[in-house]
Amino acid sequence: MEPRIPSIFSQFRLGAPQIHTKMGLLLPYQLKKSPASLLFSKQGLLAVVYCLVFIYICTLFFGSNKSRDNFFAENHECVNRKTESLEFDELYKRLPEVVNQCSVRGRLNIQGFTNTDETKYHVMPTEYALQPRHDCTIISLGVGKDVEAEKQMLAALPHCKFFGADPVNDTNADIYPEVGKFFNVAVGGSNGIMRANVLEDQYKFKDVPYIDIAAFMRNLVKKTVVDQIMIDIEHAEYPMLPFLLKTGQMYKEGVTICQINIEVHNPSPEQKQEFYKYYHLMMAENQYTMLTASTIIGHIRLFMINHADEECHQRYIGDIYDRPYTTTTQKPF
Repeated sequence: MEPRIPSIFSQFRLGAPQIHTKMGLLLPYQLKKSPASLLFSKQGLLAVVYCLVFIYICTLFFGSNKSRDNFFAENHECVNRKTESLEFDELYKRLPEVVNQCSVRGRLNIQGFTNTDETKYHVMPTEYALQPRHDCTIISLGVGKDVEAEKQMLAALPHCKFFGADPVNDTNADIYPEVGKFFNVAVGGSNGIMRANVLEDQYKFKDVPYIDIAAFMRNLVKKTVVDQIMIDIEHAEYPMLPFLLKTGQMYKEGVTICQINIEVHNPSPEQKQEFYKYYHLMMAENQYTMLTASTIIGHIRLFMINHADEECHQRYIGDIYDRPYTTTTQKPF
């Protein structure tokens, strides 16, 4: 009795030598019909389409995973090319679009954590970062009476320790301990009593005690590697921006920040110039790569990763491309 074969090969004459391909298909090479008539039959065309789709998917999957290109360098060149000639008004307006056009976020394992207002992003840790000898520190500057994103992060990253700071004690002091330690203080770029836009029943201006972020890290958090910092401090981010650079006080004191979610609030003309200066210094340092950006009522929400620092690189990127250089994390103070 002749063996039974699938209907797609019903036009083949059995009994001739047959070929088993690597895919397990049985392909005879003695045909009842001419190759042309078989190819242009309905079943033949369907088989060709399936094969082409399979080959295309394999090319995408294996090709993308084998690439060793320095995608951070490609991202930097793309963003720089599109923004280097922009003045500060145009830069602030176009930056989110440029960041998303050039983003290499598809090469990283990014997860979003959503609260009632927005989504915070985090590149998930490598096996290196999950080793018991490495701790994990996540900081919220500006709790805003909402810890839903932090709760989701804690569920996904149970090895991490959370620290939050907000000048408003009401509600924040009750809900933040669900995830970590709360400090009733405003964190910014200077120390002393200053006017801040704070959320009580509604947003209002109020004189509150401020501490600069370097002093906050040194005296309260006492960690030298920060895995994630989320900054939403109602315009107080502008005097803080220089602290986030390699020339800033935090870096000088040995503090490394691996990932940053920051909301840059709708700026005054002077604040636009502050952001413009920070942006170009950040691009010149080539320490951080901006991965996502969005706008809402004049504010910019940015997410970036420290790709240049060695410790951050091992924790959140790993050996997935050929690196031209490394930067060693500074020793703890």
